Amino acid sequence: MSDSSMEASLADSTQSQRGPSAATGGGKIHHIAIVSAGVGEPSTTTELARGIALKTGELLKNRGAHSEIALIELKNLSNDIAIASVTLQISPALQEALQTVQNSDAVIVASPVYKATYSGLFKSFWDIADSDIVLGLPLAVVATGGSERHALVPDTAMRSLFAFMRALIVPTGVMAATGDWGSSDLAAHQDRVAAELSALVMAHVHQNLLDSVGGKYTRTFKATFDDDADSKQSDVAADIDFDSSLMHLAAGGSL
Repeated sequence: MSDSSMEASLADSTQSQRGPSAATGGGKIHHIAIVSAGVGEPSTTTELARGIALKTGELLKNRGAHSEIALIELKNLSNDIAIASVTLQISPALQEALQTVQNSDAVIVASPVYKATYSGLFKSFWDIADSDIVLGLPLAVVATGGSERHALVPDTAMRSLFAFMRALIVPTGVMAATGDWGSSDLAAHQDRVAAELSALVMAHVHQNLLDSVGGKYTRTFKATFDDDADSKQSDVAADIDFDSSLMHLAAGGSL
């Protein structure tokens, strides 16, 4: 990514997971993307996700595979995300982040919990993204919060969001409350998620799924990434029959 902190994090993580053959271009490199909505500096949300990514890379390396980790910190894109949410104008930096997710082999999504759900910054990023951006991708859901009362957020709010986006969500979600840091239970959960994620990557389920189903499975909304968003919205509006019975009902009328 173009952001300097992202480049530094990516470089550090990449070097720790790449073997000699990967560095010289031999073998496929599996790309792991972290999308974190953590806002602290340093961010515990980002560190929780990074730990899973590094362990996933280690497990892949143990099986003879190579990996690179790309860290996308949404706090560095907050202005771009806000503008895109209103205008559908995607900045180059935001476009690059979305492209990184789309080109990945696995994704770890992480958010702090505010008022019993993921943050608005986290949701806004995925609202901007194409609906098929994580279609069939192995994905892990991670959250942090101040209390154990939020323990179900990964398995309720986050899992349902990415089920809608048709990602392949690993069975285990991770929620870290303030008292969980440094505990063996949290480390065990991170290790389990990494094992599940690496198994899906090594099985090539993403590519096999797309190869089996083909174009019939994919739907895209190109207006999200088009510079001429206003004209695209007009084209979409022209295809909607506002005089239909259903639209009358939706507007509060009667059939």
